[in-house]
Amino acid sequence: MDKRKTDILNLIIESYIASPVPVGSRTISKSPTLAVSSATIRNEMSDLEALGLLEKPHTSAGRIPSEGAYRFYVDELIPEIDSPKSLVTHFEEAMPMELYGSEDFYSTAVEALADHTENLALMMVPRKSDRRLKYLDLIPVNDHMVMLLIVGDRGVVVKRMIDLGFGVDEEELRYVAGVLSDAFVGTPFDAIDGVKFVLSGELVRYESFVLQITEILSRVIHAVEEVDVVISGVGHLFRYEEFQDPGRMKSMMDYVRDKANLLRLFNPLPSDEAIRFRIGSENTEKSMQNNSLISRIYPMNGTDWGAIALIGPVRMNYRKSANSLMAFTDALSRRLGKRTLR
Repeated sequence: MDKRKTDILNLIIESYIASPVPVGSRTISKSPTLAVSSATIRNEMSDLEALGLLEKPHTSAGRIPSEGAYRFYVDELIPEIDSPKSLVTHFEEAMPMELYGSEDFYSTAVEALADHTENLALMMVPRKSDRRLKYLDLIPVNDHMVMLLIVGDRGVVVKRMIDLGFGVDEEELRYVAGVLSDAFVGTPFDAIDGVKFVLSGELVRYESFVLQITEILSRVIHAVEEVDVVISGVGHLFRYEEFQDPGRMKSMMDYVRDKANLLRLFNPLPSDEAIRFRIGSENTEKSMQNNSLISRIYPMNGTDWGAIALIGPVRMNYRKSANSLMAFTDALSRRLGKRTLR
């Protein structure tokens, strides 16, 4: 395709990304980069329509990009994706190392990516290597509810709510927490079932509660071996006209609530670190076929890889989103002590 057609297509796509209004020749003719008449532009737009790159809505004389146009755009029109140092620094500041290993480390980071791109952001965190219990505490929530807080030796944090079934005595609860800490801290998760201890006197009423905790602890080894998905920015989708339809928004909300759905978006993980674009019907998941996904993998350690993705409508800002994703993964890699990706 010649340069003039490419330039016109580029202008139409970027105009429609900025505002979902069909683009006419008069709008394009105002661009200082094109020194051609409206008539010439109309002829070129007709040719682009014949090539399947533009579509003409029935109610407008203007044109809108097709899915094929967006694919052409990301393959041919976007300049080499960049990772501006200032943006890398911005994302690094959203990844405080004092939170590393906790849920807050990843949720804070992903929130920064979602806010910067104004898209839905999600991040796959591969299996963690925690094997021993490092810290345990029991925190009263109300008269009968207690939160169990568990921290693994490599930073995994697990929180569980437990209903005692009777009134919480804070002094007794502290004592029980101390007994459990003495018994379990330093113990491998897969050896929890073999730990023995005795509750006596008034503390016998906590026996069922302690059995629940023991069961939860013995299951943590399975929890830390699973893949987690951290998500942020669902609210950003509301700013797009495409998601003003309640049915479409509900469908998306239902879809992202299911962790299995999100994991399928990442599988199989690619073998290289290039940014991937899946536009509209290129997505195999039915709920994603009116949306686009941009993703990239990142190294967590010597053997495991994670992935980060952005989801938005088909007319999402691919240039800004791709540059942001590049900078984010570079910042994350630096924070985790890995090399800068390229």
